[in-house]
Amino acid sequence: MKILRAFQVINKDGMHTVSSTYNEVDEQGNITKLNAKDSFVAVDTALQAHINAVEQYIMENRLTE
Repeated sequence: MKILRAFQVINKDGMHTVSSTYNEVDEQGNITKLNAKDSFVAVDTALQAHINAVEQYIMENRLTE
């Protein structure tokens, strides 16, 4: 099983790249792979909408005075 540890979204030239770090564990809960990484370009329209919503939230609630 994979357990997500962290993720980030990088906006570069209008494209969003999603990077994640995760651990893999066996049936007994022992870590079999530590800090594995994965990344992909967000091309799915539903995922893009979620990323845009998070960006909008940050702009309206964290970056305004």
